[in-house]
This record gives sequence, structure tokens and C-alpha cells, in this order.
Amino acid sequence: MASLNEILLELLQTNDCVVVPSFGGFIVKQKSARIDLENGMAFPPYKELGFNIQLRAQDGLLANRYGLLNHVDYATSIRQIEFEVGHWNETIALGKSLKISSIGQFWKDPEGNIQFEQDRSFNLLMTAYGLEVIRFIPARLEPLEEIPAVIKLPSNAKVWKYAAAAAIAIPIAFYTYWIPVKTPALESGMFSYQDFNPFKTQNNSAYQETQVELPSLEEVPVETTYTDAYQNHTIRTVTPHEPTISIIEPHVMYCIAGCFSSKENAYRLEQKLVGLGFNCQVLKEGSLYKVSLGQGFSEEVLDSILNKATSLNIQTWILK
Repeated sequence: MASLNEILLELLQTNDCVVVPSFGGFIVKQKSARIDLENGMAFPPYKELGFNIQLRAQDGLLANRYGLLNHVDYATSIRQIEFEVGHWNETIALGKSLKISSIGQFWKDPEGNIQFEQDRSFNLLMTAYGLEVIRFIPARLEPLEEIPAVIKLPSNAKVWKYAAAAAIAIPIAFYTYWIPVKTPALESGMFSYQDFNPFKTQNNSAYQETQVELPSLEEVPVETTYTDAYQNHTIRTVTPHEPTISIIEPHVMYCIAGCFSSKENAYRLEQKLVGLGFNCQVLKEGSLYKVSLGQGFSEEVLDSILNKATSLNIQTWILK
């Protein structure tokens, strides 16, 4: 006989929303793989599991699967599920922690609210079967240390002093002879012997600033040539620059009153809520049908719908 825990785990692997009557609803969202460079860990894709205590209405998904696997009728499935769920609610009401294997843990906080934490040791995403968390050592680039250049002079400093003076004097003597004798530099009038006199006062060069006006740039026309039976024609056209316009689309939020895997149950609730004066519509998301009381672009716009639903004891939640 298949237990309620096993059947619930199977349904969460193949559905986006599973409701446990008189307990709450589980909502599944798929998350992509991610890499934690700081801690050196790579996580595979997985399904994130959330819990909404307001989704308590019977939608038939869990009961039908329970009856099929345990070979009992629909009414018997509902009674057996309610019996086991009663033990769950009693455990939480006594302040104890309720652990559902491979799904998560439930407890009541000091304010009396039921809290849920998913069991991360089991991956509900069937396509990620066999993938595990990979640990690695992140590469850390250390800055290179600067090594100061050290020039060590020999003990006989006088020898190096004369060698340095010779290294400077020899090139100067060579070019002093080579430029006037072997080249026509003096004949060209560009400089004279006085330029080599270190005691001659050198006049600083003077520059005059002149403003040059450049013609403005013109648009280059695009030439298009076509040929007819008599002669060639050239059309000169200018293609204007069209600015790029970015369009910002607002995000619509819905006030949801019910979530069903059966389309008939969703439309039955829609007709009932329309009779109460709501502007309802049925939203299809994956294999689920969600009944909306209204929509808006912010939670402030939905306040009037939420207040009306609260006055009629209708449990709702916001779909963003």
C-alpha cells in the first residue's frame, strides 16, 4: 500500500501545484544551475518548493492518485487522506516539528504561524537525476611582488668614474667631428658652429596661433541606379536616422482564489464568483487552471478586490 508521503512526493515531481485538503498547497518552481565562486560550489538545476496554507480546497488530484495506487474508490481515498492529515495538523498544533521525508519540515513559530523548510537533500527535478553538488577550489590570483633593482658598485669607484666620463665624452667628440666634416649640415644653413657653444644665449622659438575653419559635415546621399529600356537613371536619396525607442511593459498581478488541475472545477468556481460580483477569469499555467478575481499593476490596485474577498470569507493570494 502506497503511503500519503510517497504519493505526495511522486506528484510533486510531475506537477507544478499539489493541494493537500485541510492542510495546504505545495507550489513548485524550477530553478537554474548556479555557481558559488566564494565557497567553491556548483549546484545543479532543481525544483524550489513553496507552501501556501490558504490552498486547502479539494481539487481531486491527490485523491484520484491515492485511490489508483491503493485500489480504493474516491470516497475512501478522501477519508484515508483526511485521517492522516489530521495527525499532521495535531502534531503541529502541539508545537512539535512535522517532517515529511524528502519534502520538508513544518513547525509553528512563536506568533502561531506555520513555517516550512524544504528538504535540500532530495532534488525533485527528474531531469537532474544523478547530478550532485560539485566542490572545487576557486582560483585566486595573487599580485606579483615588485623586486627592486639593485646596482652594486665595485670597491674601486674611481675606475668606474673615469669609465663613465669616457662613455659620455667619446660620442660627443665623434659627432663634433662627423657632423661638420662628413655631412653638408653647415652648408644647409640649418645650424652653425655657434650652436655647439654652450655659453651662447639661445633664443626661444615663437609660435603664432592660427584658427582654421573646417567646413561642416554634410549627409552623404545614397545613390540608387536603375536601368530602363532607354537610359540609366540615378536617384539621390538621404536616409534619415531613426531613434531607437524602448518600450517598458508593466507587470500584471492577479488576485487568485483557486488553483485546480481540472478545468471543469476551475470554471465552476469562476461562475460562482461571477455571481458574487467579481470580474473573474481562468488563467492556464502549465497543467494548472487558476481562477483570478481581478488584476492590476500593483498591490494597491488590488486592495479593493482583496477587501471584498475577505468580507465574503474567500481565501486569496497574489500571483506576480
